[in-house]
Amino acid sequence: MTGEKPADLTPGDHPTPRLGDWSYRILLALLLGTGIAGVTRVWWAGMGMWKDEAGIANNLLRSYTQLTAHLTYDQVAPVGWLWLEKTLLEQIGSDDRVLRVPAYLGTLTVFCLGTWIARRAIGRAGAVVVAALLVLSPMLWVYAAEVKQYAWEAGIALCLLVLAAWAHEALRWTGIQAAIRGWWRPVLWVAVTAVAVCVSFSAILVVAAITVALAGLHLLRRARADAGWLALLSAPAGVAAAYLVYRRHQYSFYPHQTDYFIGGTAPAGAGPGEFLRWFPFMWGKFVTAPMSWQLPALVLVFMLVGVVALWRRDRLWSALLVMVFLAGVGGGAVRGFPVVARPAMYLIAPAVLLVVAGLDGLVRASVALFRRRRALVATVTSLVLLTGVAAIARPGAELVPQEFAHPLGKDGLAAGLADIAPLIQPGDKVLVYYFGNAVTTWYKPLLGIDTGVYHVRVCQVDKPDAKERQLYDLIGDAKRVFYLQGQLSNVSPKDQFEISMRALGAMGTVKERHESPNDRIGPHSWALVELHQVPPVPRPTRTGDPCLEIY
Repeated sequence: MTGEKPADLTPGDHPTPRLGDWSYRILLALLLGTGIAGVTRVWWAGMGMWKDEAGIANNLLRSYTQLTAHLTYDQVAPVGWLWLEKTLLEQIGSDDRVLRVPAYLGTLTVFCLGTWIARRAIGRAGAVVVAALLVLSPMLWVYAAEVKQYAWEAGIALCLLVLAAWAHEALRWTGIQAAIRGWWRPVLWVAVTAVAVCVSFSAILVVAAITVALAGLHLLRRARADAGWLALLSAPAGVAAAYLVYRRHQYSFYPHQTDYFIGGTAPAGAGPGEFLRWFPFMWGKFVTAPMSWQLPALVLVFMLVGVVALWRRDRLWSALLVMVFLAGVGGGAVRGFPVVARPAMYLIAPAVLLVVAGLDGLVRASVALFRRRRALVATVTSLVLLTGVAAIARPGAELVPQEFAHPLGKDGLAAGLADIAPLIQPGDKVLVYYFGNAVTTWYKPLLGIDTGVYHVRVCQVDKPDAKERQLYDLIGDAKRVFYLQGQLSNVSPKDQFEISMRALGAMGTVKERHESPNDRIGPHSWALVELHQVPPVPRPTRTGDPCLEIY
């Protein structure tokens, strides 16, 4: 595809021992098969949505045109991805698994294309190690089963890298007649890159990165016409990206959204000194999440060695992977796109590829020592290198088996709603802890809950009592109320459920109480209260006895 010789046969290198055809195939089949089966299990487990997922799902009930504007529930997502999700909702149904299909396919794409790129760029042994490290990436598992765009975007990033590898040879300027005869090639590039920036935020950075990488390689061989042709073909995607960014900035942002992911963006107004301090802090955060690794300094060393090793073997893949990383760090530096946590999942596979390329380069060097009859040094060096990579990846390797055995949910409120749905009688009221607003709004019609549902919180000491009195008016004619609580916000007390029970107990008798604050499917607790005195007598003092109010 790139005009380069296969990685295992690069002249002048000292090849590592080559895996036989069957050994290679069996190892890859076991690794990828395990990863695909495990991610499928997590996706099929159908854990209830948490706040952000339900916020996206509720927005999908709006029109396609409305999805291009500001989203409710403080959500932000690529408009093309939202349109895809809305189409799935309308054409297939509202099952949680249906809406999570794009994320699920995104993770599978990362597994498969990441391994394919490793085979092309590093070799068979490298492909096996890359497959293992990708399969042992917990965030790829977790976000394969969420109605969030991050795993999808990770898959789109690798699709663009593969497209770039093809375009390096396929999109050369050989004259207008040749361009007309092979019209489908430039059309394919224009179409795929333009669509990519519409369905993925991070694709804006990736398209810019691969364009610069390919144009730079052309300029290195003084093929200015090829570089100009590629830049011209990338212009439509650039225009589309600029318009999407402009339109997004016409609407409000979540408060402090730019700094929501700590370390993901440089400090506002940062100068050279602040940037120098930010990078190591950011790098440590990046290695922790999304990579789920440790030893950030060692990771950086492996990656830098990987850049050099790849450049010697295949300049194309070295340039592409380096530019993707530079674009990602640049996005964080200008405070445009975080380079840590879940938004940076598109960098998981590039990071793995560079680390394994570094490992491969160092192992080749140790094999060269072996060939010079320094067997002990070569053996020890290889073992140390493999131990280093194993140590780097240990945190993720410990989490993935747990996720495989028992997929974890973030919020079990959907399960709590399912528990009480058949118990609700005419005249009952349902009170839900306010952080579950989006989840309740989504699941209420799906579970057939048609009674009054109100979102509440503990009374605010420094606020008027109007919201408290509003709650008493709403539930005053009810004989029973259900209280449900799922995931807590970071500003709520850990004993939120106990406080709520004390507030409701002042108005009646708690007949049933079910607490699961640390359940596998996510935190969810609920209670059934028979009301006797609304409002309670005496009225809560707020500073002493707790009370609830409408949120």
